[in-house]
Amino acid sequence: MVAQYTVPVGKAANEHETAPRRNYQCREKPLVRPPNTKCSTVYEFVLECFQKNKNSNAMGWRDVKEIHEESKSVMKKVDGKETSVEKKWMYYELSHYHYNSFDQLTDIMHEIGRGLVKIGLKPNDDDKLHLYAATSHKWMKMFLGAQSQGIPVVTAYDTLGEKGLIHSLVQTGSKAIFTDNSLLPSLIKPVQAAQDVKYIIHFDSISSEDRRQSGKIYQSAHDAINKIKEVRPDIKTFSFDDILKLGKESCNEIDVHPPGKDDLCCIMYTSGSTGEPKGVVLKHSNVVAGVGGASLNILKFVGNTDRVICFLPLAHIFELVFELLSFYWGACIGYATVKTLTSSSVRNCQGDLQEFKPTIMVGVAAVWETVRKGILNQIDNLPFLTKKIFWTAYNTKLNMQRLHIPGGGALGNLVFKKIRTATGGQLRYLLNGGSPISRDAQEFITNLICPMLIGYGLTETCASTTILDPANFELGVAGDLTGCVTVKLVDVEELGYFAKNNQGEVWITGANVTPEYYKNEEETSQALTSDGWFKTGDIGEWEANGHLKIIDRKKNLVKTMNGEYIALEKLESVYRSNEYVANICVYADQSKTKPVGIIVPNHAPLTKLAKKLGIMEQKDSSINIENYLEDAKLIKAVYSDLLKTGKDQGLVGIELLAGIVFFDGEWTPQNGFVTSAQKLKRKDILNAVKDKVDAVYSSS
Repeated sequence: MVAQYTVPVGKAANEHETAPRRNYQCREKPLVRPPNTKCSTVYEFVLECFQKNKNSNAMGWRDVKEIHEESKSVMKKVDGKETSVEKKWMYYELSHYHYNSFDQLTDIMHEIGRGLVKIGLKPNDDDKLHLYAATSHKWMKMFLGAQSQGIPVVTAYDTLGEKGLIHSLVQTGSKAIFTDNSLLPSLIKPVQAAQDVKYIIHFDSISSEDRRQSGKIYQSAHDAINKIKEVRPDIKTFSFDDILKLGKESCNEIDVHPPGKDDLCCIMYTSGSTGEPKGVVLKHSNVVAGVGGASLNILKFVGNTDRVICFLPLAHIFELVFELLSFYWGACIGYATVKTLTSSSVRNCQGDLQEFKPTIMVGVAAVWETVRKGILNQIDNLPFLTKKIFWTAYNTKLNMQRLHIPGGGALGNLVFKKIRTATGGQLRYLLNGGSPISRDAQEFITNLICPMLIGYGLTETCASTTILDPANFELGVAGDLTGCVTVKLVDVEELGYFAKNNQGEVWITGANVTPEYYKNEEETSQALTSDGWFKTGDIGEWEANGHLKIIDRKKNLVKTMNGEYIALEKLESVYRSNEYVANICVYADQSKTKPVGIIVPNHAPLTKLAKKLGIMEQKDSSINIENYLEDAKLIKAVYSDLLKTGKDQGLVGIELLAGIVFFDGEWTPQNGFVTSAQKLKRKDILNAVKDKVDAVYSSS
């Protein structure tokens, strides 16, 4: 009999849904808090964690000492003519890591909380603190400080955009906003619309003595503050250090005002690709339950000697819950950025991975595919014999694992040591969440670096639905249910998914599930049933061992001309694994039979291909590949290779691309083509290359 990692709890309500299931450890009753804790609020939770680990390091961060700007001229075809275009690259010079202990963090939490009250926020009231900033130690400290005074927090991605930011500020009536100095210029219009905002707290003090970038950083923030005061003279501005100082001075004047379990903890605005962002309401009991459920799955494998590197947006529930979990484990958090993870984008220092030497790392599919392709590029540049030895060792290890022959791990440790050193050399577990990753990418990184676990959850469930237990490791599945949820699958008749086949839309209930969308009854009624089931929009399948596998997504399903549906995210996870693809957006016209791939090319291997085909001269650098993205011969070769990738990974028929177009440039949160969580903004991407896509369809 196959071991069961989730178990039925009761019978199916009818023939259109499966029996509800829970983690086998919680079959009688789902968790409402982490094991061995007494907490019912986020504040009580962190206090227990901090007191337990007092003198250990809680978090570390690096200061930006300087930003070096380098310019290079490259030749590009503009309107059919060769034109010299100047491109700029930014390189960061960083300090070593600074650290706070859990004891110090306890004091800072209370000082920030008192400081917020001192400037005018009312504790245990409707006053809200809006966090509009990149992930950092100060973001988390502001969040914790607010919890100590029962002040609800509103979170928004630092790339939400002006319209989305205005919506979140106005809808919530936020009274204060915390932001990065670099984002101050983006507040000028929003604070004119959001008249409830009375206080702005900025990351760093604004001082003319700041000579970074020859004073540009100071000047930009200084000018923005002056402009804000001009349009809103009533707004008071403070630095993070000002708040901390006010809190220290008010130690005997202002008490702690702990929240209750049913009080509002935060409203999280999702960046979404279309329409106005929705505010997900999370009570303290929701967050505590979400953290508790997730902790059950990996508690045995993580502890107070672990070092967790964090760079995903804290405005995303996945990152916030994971950092709270790190406090629970007593692990040390090291803050980083996507730009500075490796040494390629820093100067006069090491990248964050090599500097911090993490044991655990959390990322999204786009990050892991970048890591995978960086490794493949390194391998491809090795001497022929070394390259042959590497791939022989890799395939041998893979076969030994598949046949359950011992010793494969030891072989990998010897041959792949150099690659692991580039990531700090101490990684034990990686975790992917937020979007699907191809099985090939998961297997590749697992075997070269360390096991990659999969997590699945939504903002509405406090990121807690499944986490693959390392003891039950399996490729290609979302994993074990967390300890706080009950899950069932419900028929999606129009798409051919039925409960009788152990397939259907994933419905979730539990103490972690949001009670509502903020001031949005229509969306709430559509997503939540009257008896508390949240309808995810994701299509799941129960494996024989009880693991949940996510196989489709209703929201990104497109019906083609022949009446069949295409799952865009599924196709993207497959095609993104191709060596010539840095990122991909699959577009399906409903009047056509097959989709088109919009591709951000992976420059290094594409350059090698272009030289092999005789399109580029051998002396040309990878920068110049941009001049050849319209070359029909190159497009044809990449398209053929993508079809092979799709077929090798089981895609058939309408899932195979009708053609491809290259996108000249990157997709970043800064230029608006992806969200901070690396979700594709499909409409914007399509609009940028619509003529090319139309041309592919007209010729196919």
